[in-house]
Amino acid sequence: MIYSPAFVRYRSALGFAALALLVVGIERAVTRLPLFGQHPHLPLAVTFDVLVGLPVLFYLLVVRRYHLPLGTLVAAVCTGLVLVHWLIPAAQQQPLQVLRFVPAVLELAMLALLAARARRLVRAYRTAGAPGTRVLARARMAVAQEMGAAGHFLLAEIDMLRFALLGWWARPDARAGAVAFSGHRESGFVAIVAVVGFALLIETAAVHLLAWHWSPAVANGLLLLDLYGLLLLLAHGHAVRLQPTLLTADEVILRVGFFWRVAVPRAALVAAEPLHGDLLPDPETRNLAKPLFAAPNLLLTFAEPVALVGPYGIRRPARRLAIYLDQPRQFIAATGLPI
Repeated sequence: MIYSPAFVRYRSALGFAALALLVVGIERAVTRLPLFGQHPHLPLAVTFDVLVGLPVLFYLLVVRRYHLPLGTLVAAVCTGLVLVHWLIPAAQQQPLQVLRFVPAVLELAMLALLAARARRLVRAYRTAGAPGTRVLARARMAVAQEMGAAGHFLLAEIDMLRFALLGWWARPDARAGAVAFSGHRESGFVAIVAVVGFALLIETAAVHLLAWHWSPAVANGLLLLDLYGLLLLLAHGHAVRLQPTLLTADEVILRVGFFWRVAVPRAALVAAEPLHGDLLPDPETRNLAKPLFAAPNLLLTFAEPVALVGPYGIRRPARRLAIYLDQPRQFIAATGLPI
């Protein structure tokens, strides 16, 4: 049997999910038996299975397998606390009064982990990047290095909130000696974002009102999802405006809103060609104009594959990048490459 790469990568996590569902299902069946309330040791046994057994499985199959920070175990135990109070009927929860001290213990453990991690982050920040690296870039490198996948997720959420809430007053990125090339002025990107945002607002209000009559909890969940999508759209719109493509004396810096960014030495750019018409599928080519809701008008070719960095730590290799710029020929002229 041939498995897809995604299945192989997440096989351990899927195995934990299946085992967790099996354990919760068995415990649910046990707690609903008529004899459950007649045996005072059964609530303690269920509590042990959920608060100890499931976190141990989570550590063995997920934390250790994917190199997650130990702080994720705190989230697993907190989830177990919720499950315990949901599984065990209220009449049999008297022996579990000792669990009221667990949140305090978890909070102390989390504070200790944060203190230890903070010292490591400070050391990583001091050694991250070259001496002239920007403060924000060094902080990002330190967080990604010390926190792994959780750090990438945290950075992505912070970036989204930063662009969505503070982007109204921020100025586009401008560096000394760099030439900036926008990608939103002539493509209709701003108008498309405004129309989609307005439609999302109307859809959010309508779905919330309709779902409220069926289930307030579901309505609130859908409202949160829609608001998150609106924040993401707003962040992307501001990021496109605030992060133009930059051409410095020794570097090419491409940013596509909230989604993709890549910085490569200028010498690695070997060709820049105007694009007219459809882009043919090619495994070595990435179309970075899609997040701008535009057709690419410029094809950049590099001497060797470059690493595109996306949100949440996503990385994709590409040797050719199809992009959209408002002034593609001016960019080619600035690079000094022949058309």
